[in-house]
Amino acid sequence: MCLVAVVGTVLNLVQKLPCTVSEPPGVPRVAYVSQYACWSDVAAIWNHRQLGEHLFPYVTGTYGGDPPVLGGGSVEYPTLTGIWIWATALPADSAKQFLVVTALVAAVLVVLVTLMLARIAGRRAWVFAATPPVMLYAVYNWDLLPVLCTVAGLLVATRAPGRWPPLLRWGLAGAAFGAGGAFKLYPLMFLAALVLAAVLDRDTADAPDDRPPGGPGRYRRAAVALGSGLAVVLAANVPFALVNAEGWWSVVEYQAQRPIDSSTLSIWYYGLLPWSSDPASPFQDTMATLATVSTAVGLLAVLVVAVVLGVRTGRTPWVQASAAMLCVYMVCNKVDSPQYVLWLLPFFVVLRLGGWWIAAYLVTDVALTTGFFRNLYYSALGVTGGTWALQLFTAAIWIRAVLLVVFVVRFLRAPVAPRPGIPRRRDDRSRSAAPDRDGEVLSAAPGPEVPRTIGVDPAG
Repeated sequence: MCLVAVVGTVLNLVQKLPCTVSEPPGVPRVAYVSQYACWSDVAAIWNHRQLGEHLFPYVTGTYGGDPPVLGGGSVEYPTLTGIWIWATALPADSAKQFLVVTALVAAVLVVLVTLMLARIAGRRAWVFAATPPVMLYAVYNWDLLPVLCTVAGLLVATRAPGRWPPLLRWGLAGAAFGAGGAFKLYPLMFLAALVLAAVLDRDTADAPDDRPPGGPGRYRRAAVALGSGLAVVLAANVPFALVNAEGWWSVVEYQAQRPIDSSTLSIWYYGLLPWSSDPASPFQDTMATLATVSTAVGLLAVLVVAVVLGVRTGRTPWVQASAAMLCVYMVCNKVDSPQYVLWLLPFFVVLRLGGWWIAAYLVTDVALTTGFFRNLYYSALGVTGGTWALQLFTAAIWIRAVLLVVFVVRFLRAPVAPRPGIPRRRDDRSRSAAPDRDGEVLSAAPGPEVPRTIGVDPAG
């Protein structure tokens, strides 16, 4: 699996390399890039953010001008990603070299993610290692970084050795999601779900044997999980805010003022045409408000469902709720870039979602990317009207949105994949279970419940 994932990363590098050279004379840049679909944020940011100057990010950063642009070392990503970009750009002198270095690092990341997913769910890790997203987006952006943190948090929470103290597992899982949030914000949603599980679950493995169930043990583990996650986020942000508040805040300003246009692949743009077509129109504010409010309401609704299930059953489906919140975010937010499918892949592995649903989403994603770049190519050549690329692209936008809405429900109902090598018993519906020597809850057994897996229902 690791070898296949590395090969996919190399193939993505080869596919992106043509965009690191100049286009032939007389060929518009957009036509050249879209013809080969070789666009990547990695190569683009080298030129647009002056990475060749090797300025430490945010310390001297600015945002302004007409039109406003980022400068002085700021990049449009949270702090840990900015530092990562700066560090991997140090040995490079050109966009091509930077892309190669980024691909080398990405190859290491996909191996780590694959190994961790295999530890969690065994052969289901093929869904990550051998499907099109790695071949299409491994070096498109830096999304493998928060993916790595997300999978690390899931691994610690679901497959940590039983000899690890429970509070250590809660703390490490929270820290992993906090680190993911310092790379890109979305893993902080998973931290919220984890903290809910800490408060609501009737798991008292971290409490002394002579203390009654519930009570302070729940709040201590919640404080450990939340505190470790927030500590990582604060450590990654506070120093930059103190040194240069303008440079640190420039990322927030840039993302807040980013218009919702055709490149954001948002349902708001394509669903509200023609009013959404003008990036300078006041209607942009309306769309931004709709995106923010709907995202917040959707995330809150998922958390409410998780609370209800946690109170009723004593086990909060925080992994399922995390996947459902991610789907809400992807469908409602103002930006849904192609590489975001990498965010979903770990949950396709960890949760037992049907293979046909996974295949439908991955095929739709390939169709969307193909139609998007081919439509840009036709537009650059002056071809107007309803081309097959535009029709494919438009259909894929809405099919993907429908699938994400369906996934919100299906993820909340999906059981966690069983431990590798242990078949899942379909007739097992008991809430009481006995842990194995590594701390896994494997099968029903009489006696008191002594769960070692954070917030995961062993019976599914």
